[in-house]
Amino acid sequence: MRQQSSSGVSSEQDIQSLFAAQPIFDRNNNRVAVELLYRSDNGVTALELGDNLATTELIYNLCSSVSTQIEQYKAPVFINVCADFLASGSFLPLEADKVVIELVERIAPTAEFIAHVTAFKQRGFRFALDDFEFTTDWEPLIALADIIKVDILQHSYAEVKQQMHRLRGYKLTWLAERVETPEQLEQCKALGFSLFQGYFLARPEVVTGKKIPPTALKIAELINNLFQAEPDINKLSVQLADEPALVMGMLRIANSPLYRKTREVSSVKELTMRLGLDLARKWILMFSILNRCCPAAAGLVLTRAYTAQQLAMLWHADNAKQNQFFLTAILSGVDILFGVAPTEFINQLNVSDEIKLAICQHRGEAAAAIEMIKNIEKAYSMKSSTGDIADEYFVIYNQQQHRIQDKFANFSR
Repeated sequence: MRQQSSSGVSSEQDIQSLFAAQPIFDRNNNRVAVELLYRSDNGVTALELGDNLATTELIYNLCSSVSTQIEQYKAPVFINVCADFLASGSFLPLEADKVVIELVERIAPTAEFIAHVTAFKQRGFRFALDDFEFTTDWEPLIALADIIKVDILQHSYAEVKQQMHRLRGYKLTWLAERVETPEQLEQCKALGFSLFQGYFLARPEVVTGKKIPPTALKIAELINNLFQAEPDINKLSVQLADEPALVMGMLRIANSPLYRKTREVSSVKELTMRLGLDLARKWILMFSILNRCCPAAAGLVLTRAYTAQQLAMLWHADNAKQNQFFLTAILSGVDILFGVAPTEFINQLNVSDEIKLAICQHRGEAAAAIEMIKNIEKAYSMKSSTGDIADEYFVIYNQQQHRIQDKFANFSR
């Protein structure tokens, strides 16, 4: 598990290279876009890792990581892709108006590849031909391209001028890359380039931050849906499609003597209706945590959540508030589960202001409940005195501990 500072903020050991970013400028020297480049802390290049995996990791870091730098690189961004990545359909996480797909020169523009480009184009994506070589095999892609990037150190100005004239019938924006002197910038402007990139204007900057584990994001997606006022059951079914162990466990519970009624449950929708939304939320959340975390960590956090819910009930809160206490307590433990500071993780979720205040500013009744529970946890772990904590709170905590142990037993059968 990654170390956390006492304030809950990630330590410097957590800081990782997410990607590099090199700005793109217009004719008035305004930064209008940025190209994202793969970078790793171990020095592995995109070619060594493989274009497909490098692009996937870069997009994941862009969309999910926590960084004070990252907001300015959200859109519009230029990202290099290979043929396999484009064919896989993996580009779905990015909205069409926020990205320009760069087709690298290593791609062989086959008929099948051109068909994939056409399909993405019809969905509104823009394309740039990177390091364009003006060879005839790329001609079919020119009609689909929005931007042509030219390495001005590889081509003479006369050649570039000739090709611009030849392709004047296409609606293209020309981008000069590897601009390294003020003289080159002015010559490119005179030639008719509209966009510019190079060391003279700005070098690539490594963007650092905290990578959120994919495990944590999967649970975040479940939480987002589960704890909506009216969860999308169809969406939930899709989310659980790749979680056979979770679904099997849920079905075992729903078909157990505790819940069984007239017939067995055979779908996620029936499961939710059988258990009721509140119970379904908690079982799905528990199983998803158990499937990805060590039992000791899962048990601690789930005990905290059920204890928080019981405290809300003791304090005469309504059902909505009890559920809010439960979810807040779960979120307060993501540092234990995944090594991610709760204040960082909360940014990935669309949760209520009350939960954000409790997690980020330790304000509100839920925050007070969680603080009390943490003191109980500390008293148990350090075998220290209970201080000013009332005995009835310890009784509630012990009851929930046993409750979770029983649920673990049901899960493992």
